[in-house]
Amino acid sequence: MLALLGAGIVALSSCSKSDSSSGNSAKVMYTNGCVGAASTSLTINGSTLSNAGSVAYLGNSGYHSVTSGSASMSSMLTGVGNLGSLTTTLNANASYSVFDCGTVLKDTLVILADDLPSASGSYAYARLVNVSSDTTAAAITGAAGNTVVGSGIAYGAASGFVQVTPGSYTLTALSVNKPGNVATLTGVQLNGGKIYTLLYSGNSNASVGFKITVINNN
Repeated sequence: MLALLGAGIVALSSCSKSDSSSGNSAKVMYTNGCVGAASTSLTINGSTLSNAGSVAYLGNSGYHSVTSGSASMSSMLTGVGNLGSLTTTLNANASYSVFDCGTVLKDTLVILADDLPSASGSYAYARLVNVSSDTTAAAITGAAGNTVVGSGIAYGAASGFVQVTPGSYTLTALSVNKPGNVATLTGVQLNGGKIYTLLYSGNSNASVGFKITVINNN
């Protein structure tokens, strides 16, 4: 596991194509997984990341090039002000995903160095990321059909990428501690040579529920 730091409701999201990058750049994707945050943005060293000026809940910016080196990042709730923040170092020619996790009342900004596999057309690749801070979501297991993508994934953490045979799948993610809190997404096509993040989000509030969102990483 890589550190980042009943009936479910489902969602599907795809990222935009990434910017081209130079040898002195890193690539960053921002995802708004913060319950109650209808629109957020991400700034890096005081500048808003491209396509991350108004990211809807469960939306993402796609990968965009930024200058490598020391980076101070802050998520902003549109029209309100700062949410989470972090400081990190971005390596040249590396890719990262930044997630705003939890709820608008208590969020956490986390960053993951994306160890993207060398894509083979014979397989799809998927990982599980848990951005739900619900107390019943302390250990999440996700699967594409019968292929386990991540097991026991804690809040603000991710599995590694797992090979999946290309095809149409029912995706499931559930709490090990409370398996009734399951999110399901049916008829999802995972294509050979493609890399995906399965995002588990939400909470046990009936008006919110738990969700799976599919993010394209390439």
